[in-house]
Amino acid sequence: FNRSTEDNSTMAIAPELAEEEDGLASRKRQRCEPLVGATNEALVAEMAALLLSSSVVFITGAGISTSAGIPAFRTGGDAVWSKYVTEMGTKKAMRRDVMTWLRDFWIPTFESEAMATAQPTAAHEALARIARLCPKTKVVTQNVDGLHCARLHGDRGVPDPQVVEAHGRFGIFRCSGFDRNGKLCPKACDDAKARDTWYDVDELDPADRRGWRDPASLKDPPKCPGCGVACAVPVALLFDEIYDAHFFFEADAWDAWLDDMDAVVFVGTSFAVELTREALRRSRHRKLPAYDLNVSLAPTTVVRSDYLRSHTILGDCQEVLPRLAALVEEHLNLAGGSSSKEVSK
Repeated sequence: FNRSTEDNSTMAIAPELAEEEDGLASRKRQRCEPLVGATNEALVAEMAALLLSSSVVFITGAGISTSAGIPAFRTGGDAVWSKYVTEMGTKKAMRRDVMTWLRDFWIPTFESEAMATAQPTAAHEALARIARLCPKTKVVTQNVDGLHCARLHGDRGVPDPQVVEAHGRFGIFRCSGFDRNGKLCPKACDDAKARDTWYDVDELDPADRRGWRDPASLKDPPKCPGCGVACAVPVALLFDEIYDAHFFFEADAWDAWLDDMDAVVFVGTSFAVELTREALRRSRHRKLPAYDLNVSLAPTTVVRSDYLRSHTILGDCQEVLPRLAALVEEHLNLAGGSSSKEVSK
């Protein structure tokens, strides 16, 4: 679930940078000069060169999956945000009435046939190929569609050690700790187990499993397989949760990747979640290369917007990422091998 910070929420966020110097002079010093006159091809070539020897983090958003038939979040006529009020995507809303939340919000949006039948696109496959050729490459996705996951899609997905699904994944469950009326269950899983454990659909009680696969027949929220009393709810980062709310989100992993990166590439994101803003802040602080693969320029309100807008590759990521993968392979073939030992599944 793509968590936004565009409201006035005071919820906790990922670890912030150390306090930076104040004042206009400091901000000018930290601002990188735009790359004047850079073309798409020049920027693609620049990224390919970095991938061969550096630690590059790709951060992907809904734009990479729209070609798979999954609606974007904030752009387009069928955008999720054009249909649902942001307060529905909160734990508070879920606890008010779990069944209504599942039936009217989560299931039609994230457990839809489009989501269940979606397959990795040319962009997903290209990024998976890049990750295998360049083992220093990491992928952090805001999407819950599982299309980067090698465990689900084999070679068309990114190897597990190189990918984090920072906002969760559809079709898996965790213990909520409360019943369908939002009341805490004394016999629910303890906090540690609830934070560290998730369950597949096949692990649900048979009746719950049948109901989940046929939402029209679902009468009650599924029960947690671990405790059998509390509701089982989706493993998705909600608006009023922090990034370390569940182990599946792997906040420690992507936090460390951002610390160690030599460059960051954004793909199909609107920069409306804290993860993207944190990555931009750290790239600015260390004056690292940052690129944006998108169909439009980043908003002028985002961190480092002038630099980012001059390092934007405007176009369809379904074309740009395969081009980037081909260029990386070309360089490696000329060099007589991979940038390191190619990663297996």
